[in-house]
Order: sequence, then structure tokens, then C-alpha cells
Amino acid sequence: MADTKPKNRRYRGSKISEYKLRRVVECFAKNMTVKDTAKTTRISPQSINAIFMRIRERMRDHGLFRFNKTDPNHAPAKAIFGRKHRGVPTKYDELYEIEFIHRVLCEQQPKGFQKLSASKDEDIAKARRLHAAGKKSGRHVVIEVQNVKQGEGPRRVSGQFDPLDFKEDSELIVNERHMDPEGNFFRYLWALLLRHPL
Repeated sequence: MADTKPKNRRYRGSKISEYKLRRVVECFAKNMTVKDTAKTTRISPQSINAIFMRIRERMRDHGLFRFNKTDPNHAPAKAIFGRKHRGVPTKYDELYEIEFIHRVLCEQQPKGFQKLSASKDEDIAKARRLHAAGKKSGRHVVIEVQNVKQGEGPRRVSGQFDPLDFKEDSELIVNERHMDPEGNFFRYLWALLLRHPL
């Protein structure tokens, strides 16, 4: 009799079903710890840790960007790791870097990115409107980027836009966030694992 058990297209050769793997990836997308994921899915912490590391490896090898592994100083997210990432062995630094940056990218709406000029009345009106809407919904974030003279030359300094206190020569950056960043990150990972199984 033929085996009718569905194969796990995203984790080849695994005894874990695709349904179970989906729950594990959902936990990963929610930034849950290995311990909490193991409790939620009833899969051993050792297996969860192995899956989490493989997911990070897939993001490194087939993700949204390529990491400069030849430069030991190329670690843009290292200083802002979450608490649960502290104490990570040095050899895994780049995997956690890549995970963090993918999370940040999946929080944003690429088509919602805008650049405005603080010297234009229509742009300021738009920035104020989006700033006010963002305070209520959390959907839009407006950042003011100033050119500040320091030392030998100007330096770009960014901070939250204040509609009552801004420099007219500033550039205003508007980012539109996903309303469901964890869900968006999960959908990205689930599609990635279909193309590049664990």
C-alpha cells in the first residue's frame, strides 16, 4: 500500500510534519525563544534550536541581501541585538545580524517610503498629516535628517520629526510600517523555505 502521508516540502527528510514546522516558523517570526517554542509545539529544544539555526542560514544564503562576510567589522545590527541574543557564540554573530536586519526590513512597506523637503510648504503639510496619523495608528513614522556642522565638515543627524520644531533645510523621511510585521515576516520565511528547504 502506497504511503499517503504528505511530505514536508520545506524540511526534507524530517519526521516533523509541515503543519508542525509551520507552527515552529510562526514562533520564530514572533521572536519567541527556543524554550518557549519547544513548550508551544511540544518539540524538543534541541530540535527547535537546530531549525532556528537553519532558518537563519537560509536567510544568509538566499535572503533579501548579501552579508559581507569578509569584513569582520561589518556588523550593523550587533549593537542592538535583543536581550535574548546576548551571549551568542562569536561564530554565529552573522546569523543573528542577518535575522535582525530581515526583521527590520519586513516591518516596512517598501512602496510606503517617501522623501520630503522641510523647505516646501506642501511637504511640511504632508509630513504633519502623516505624523499625526502615525501617532494614532502607528503606521507611519516621520524622521527628520539634519546636516549639522561638526569638526571638519557636516554630519547627518536623524531624529523624530517634531511638527513644531524643525529645520527648514532638513530632509524628512517617511516610513510606512506593516500593520502585521510578524505575519509579514512569517509569510516571507514560509515562501523562502518552499524555494530553499531546510
